[in-house]
Parts: sequence; structure tokens; C-alpha cells
Amino acid sequence: MTTISKGVITTLIIFLVSGHLLGQIKAAGKLIIPSADGDKHFKAVIRITPTELEIECSEKIFRRFNAFHTPKYRKMRVNTMEISEICVSEGTIFILPEDDFYLRYRNLFNPVWRIVRFIPLDEEEKMALIFIMDNPADIGSSGMELLDSINKRGRSKN
Repeated sequence: MTTISKGVITTLIIFLVSGHLLGQIKAAGKLIIPSADGDKHFKAVIRITPTELEIECSEKIFRRFNAFHTPKYRKMRVNTMEISEICVSEGTIFILPEDDFYLRYRNLFNPVWRIVRFIPLDEEEKMALIFIMDNPADIGSSGMELLDSINKRGRSKN
């Protein structure tokens, strides 16, 4: 009996450790921020885990929109529960926010359009945080599984 329970516990620990190690995406690239002079590209590193989205930028640009007395930050951390969906297309990561996340950092978001239905053609406009990866191969199959789990969780809330 104890041998079976030790085996089960060992198996669970291996799954938890491997899931934690494989359950993240880390990529270098550029974060696109809208400005009055057009889009600006900032060097950044993005890290996505099951619980958190973290973006570390080369410059201090992360300031909450309405709190001008707060210092600028080089790093932004957001709980993945505040993200409705993360889409990857041609080496670009589009992060679609929930309302709280959008209200805190609305100066960082760009309008994007996606096709909802082909016949008749129906497009929807969303606001998204846009990150262009230097190496699209940084998101492997385990990374896509992580994004699917975050997106499923976002859809189940609605």
C-alpha cells in the first residue's frame, strides 16, 4: 500500500514540476505603443505563465493612465485572469484585455480587427497589446498549450 502511494505522489510531483517548467513562454522582441507621431517600437521581453503576464521593457513606459504622480516602470505584471485572450499570428502576440487591465493601461493598446464570420463578412474591433517576437520559434507546442489553457479560462468566465 505504501509503495503505491509513494509512486502516485512521485508521479504527481513529476507532473507538477514539469508542468511548471514547461508552462511558460519567454520571448524577446518589440512592444508596439501608439503615440501622436505614430506607433513606437520598444525593445522588450515577454514572459507568460499560467498565472501571470510579465513584460520588461528597455525604457520606463509602464505608467497607469490616470495616476500621473506614480513613477514610470520598466516592468509590468498582470494576472492572466485579467486577460480575455492571447492570439499568435505570424510572429506577433496580440493580448486582448479584460476591462480592469484595459482601464489601468489603456494608453498601451492598439485597435485591431478580426474576422468573426466570413459569409457574410463580419469584423469586430478590439483593443490589444501588440508584441512582435524576434524569433517566432520561441513559442513551441508547450507554449501553444499554455495559450490554449489561458484562452479557455477566459472564455469560461464569459
